Amino acid sequence: MVFMANRCGAWQVGDDIDGGPVEFRILFPHGADPQVTAIRVAGDFQHHLGGQDWDFAGGPVLTVEQRTGDQPGTFWSVRTGDLPAGFHQYKYLVEFDDGAGGRFTRIVTDPCARYGGGEHANSGVVVGGSRPADNVVRPLVGGRRPLEELTVYELMIDDFTSEYRRGRAPLDAVVDRLDDLRGAGFTAIEFMPWTAWKTAEFDWGYEPYQYFSVETRYADDVLGPAEKLSRLKRLISECHDRGIHVIMDGVFNHVSVEFPYRHLYRNPDDCPFTRRTFVKAFPGLQDLDFAEPITGELVRDVCRYWIEVFGIDGIRFDNTVNFYAPGDLRGLPEILASVRDLIHDRGEDNFSLTLEHLDVSAVTVTNTTAATSYWDDSLHQRTWDALWSGGIDSSFLNALNTRRFLADGKVPTLYLSNHDHSHVAWRAARREGDAGRRDAGAFSGWWRVQPFLIALFTSTAVPLVPNGQEFGEEHRLPEDDQGSGRRVSARPLHWKQRTDRIGAPTLALHTRLARLREQHPAMRSALMYPHEWQPWQTRFNPVGVGVDVERQLVIHHRWAPVAGGVENLVVVLNFSEADQQVEVPFPTSGRWDDLLAGFDGGPGYSVGVAGPRAMVDVGSHWGRILHRVNPA
Repeated sequence: MVFMANRCGAWQVGDDIDGGPVEFRILFPHGADPQVTAIRVAGDFQHHLGGQDWDFAGGPVLTVEQRTGDQPGTFWSVRTGDLPAGFHQYKYLVEFDDGAGGRFTRIVTDPCARYGGGEHANSGVVVGGSRPADNVVRPLVGGRRPLEELTVYELMIDDFTSEYRRGRAPLDAVVDRLDDLRGAGFTAIEFMPWTAWKTAEFDWGYEPYQYFSVETRYADDVLGPAEKLSRLKRLISECHDRGIHVIMDGVFNHVSVEFPYRHLYRNPDDCPFTRRTFVKAFPGLQDLDFAEPITGELVRDVCRYWIEVFGIDGIRFDNTVNFYAPGDLRGLPEILASVRDLIHDRGEDNFSLTLEHLDVSAVTVTNTTAATSYWDDSLHQRTWDALWSGGIDSSFLNALNTRRFLADGKVPTLYLSNHDHSHVAWRAARREGDAGRRDAGAFSGWWRVQPFLIALFTSTAVPLVPNGQEFGEEHRLPEDDQGSGRRVSARPLHWKQRTDRIGAPTLALHTRLARLREQHPAMRSALMYPHEWQPWQTRFNPVGVGVDVERQLVIHHRWAPVAGGVENLVVVLNFSEADQQVEVPFPTSGRWDDLLAGFDGGPGYSVGVAGPRAMVDVGSHWGRILHRVNPA
């Protein structure tokens, strides 16, 4: 760990809870000369040292450290006198040689700070407060499970807590709802980025500014200003106590155009982390340059920091198409390999490495690297198209079994929607021809989501549910906001909707499906029939399974070995407006019970099978999951 091992950033010296000195340290990696002639640190702590706050001219002076042996570059540092316990903000005044015998200065925040400041893109350091030993992340109850066994909830911390947190830190407020999430069957939370961004305004966090810092907006509480990192640790411990895995969203292709390291160089274009575009440029942001070894060191350090200090259980890698080059081990492959090796060295397993690789090469990249999963858009696209046009087509079934392309131990992550798209209930409430109608508003078709949701949970993939989908939130999100910034806007969850006439049955169905997935190995296996489906097949195959486009029906089988036999599932999905009776093939005779029937207080349903086929009734926009364990 180049950056954390050398205590880059600002750290209290010693562990006195009442106060102590602070050490500031900056690393300039080998390579381009930053042409720095002097560095001073100033902040709101200077009056404790006999000076005036934010007096850069009178701030402590950093000097070049004289080190022996191998080192990754040049370190500048300074140690202050004693500071009292509390949260202190700071910045650097960096003086440069202007190349013509003169000097100029620039005020720069700290790229390695572990705390973001409350305003003006400041950095922060905590003195005193609870000690790291007081905030050890508790292990995951029951141990870490393979990703294929989990049901993942995508959580945006600000939106999730906005309605009820009041003045508390959002990280603290998330804990209030963890029992609800676990009660709904979710066994993993994928948190949208919690690393710091530049401003104090609302943001999604996909423009990293300080990789080692928890975003102040999430961690700040006026009643406990010195407790910030500890809040995230407590949240992760609370998740672990409930058997919920914690997956971090890591954004490593690009950073904010104001990424502090750039401004530590006289010519920001000389900064080795951002000197060039490595593979593809992300419009409006600053790409990281993985052709420079120090960039890989930085990102590996970031991953290691969040793994070792915060005990996370997985990382979702954002926008990997822009830092993966076929045949090049730099960038994504080396990062994935380093995390895999770190987990192995720690004696751990089942750490998930999920790629957002929205490209036809996603399967190849997942199979040829240490990745364990990729975000699979196929079911989202087919769901969106079907809800708009009014029906599924023959390509729908293949979206449920993209796992067939992956190596053993790897699994797609599938979803009806995610943070990049409108809620699926909003899509269901509108269809082709409705756009101009004044009455084509909310609630006009929320029930149309139901068979798509059952399809998601009976696929061979790991299901992901964005926050709010479980109770039918209907936020619209523009796919292309034409540079207006309206995509990245607050969309608070309306928690009272969990119990209304739409939210209650929607939540009940999500909960039932997630619980079934926990209880039944056949819903988690890689085994599915039909294994694949040809686009020209618009009717059931001779066995009687597949897609019937005209009737808007889908039938597929799932199974898995269990103690004493084989667990079998026959899934029947009806996407049409009419209740239907369909002849369904079964692998064995006997009684088959519908796992979906009766969970909401309705009657149970079973089918007595005496031959290869039996008639099954299935309601409109609904489905059956018919279950039987057959002896070996």
